[in-house]
Amino acid sequence: MKPQSPQREVSILLPAYNEAVQIKRCIHAVEAALRDFCSSYEIIVSEDGSTDGTDRIVAELSQSNPHLVLLHSSMRLGKGKAIKNAVNAAKGKYIAFMDVDLATDLSCLSKLYEVVKSQGGMVIGSRHIRGSAVQRQPTRTLFSLTYNVFVRVLFLDGIHDHQCGFKIMSRNTARSVLSCSRSDGYFFDTELIVCCKRLGYRVTEVAVTWREKNKGGSKINPARDSIKIGLDMFRFRINRQK
Repeated sequence: MKPQSPQREVSILLPAYNEAVQIKRCIHAVEAALRDFCSSYEIIVSEDGSTDGTDRIVAELSQSNPHLVLLHSSMRLGKGKAIKNAVNAAKGKYIAFMDVDLATDLSCLSKLYEVVKSQGGMVIGSRHIRGSAVQRQPTRTLFSLTYNVFVRVLFLDGIHDHQCGFKIMSRNTARSVLSCSRSDGYFFDTELIVCCKRLGYRVTEVAVTWREKNKGGSKINPARDSIKIGLDMFRFRINRQK
């Protein structure tokens, strides 16, 4: 069976878990940014077992917005599976991922889009290369820098920011890369980049403007989650050598 041809230029994927407070604002902001450079698009909210009514808010908005698609899961899947489900449903020639908190300034979206059109592969927002502008708690910046140095040494991939959730790639690249992805948790973003390089695709970092949101309420806790991320990382490294 032949794969379905793209029916949109861009698909934006928003994995969402308990985002009722900000999901409506996020959708409106993303759509406004898209309209500046693209008329053929869709926004897919891959809602991941929320208990705060996120799915109901998106379902209501989608009734009057033909560009908005809700993928609802009654149980928690994890970020990785939520994105994989959205990629399988996406109709865009190019597929972009971003976090609902919109920590990365949406003015950067068109920059990544132009780069992926001209260079292919995966294009990622980076907070750790020249030209980026970042506002973040010093302790989290230190954790991020340490993590990225460690990953760069372990996988020798040359990437400076493995954790920024702002990415874009072609539909075919996304499906190829996700087919070798196994993580559904916080290691997912790193694994995606390493898989992309492993498959021979180019990964290009683009400097972004990034401001920490949800201070004190982040779903990632460095102290709590670093062990799990580390275990996922070494498991992936060992499996690569088999």
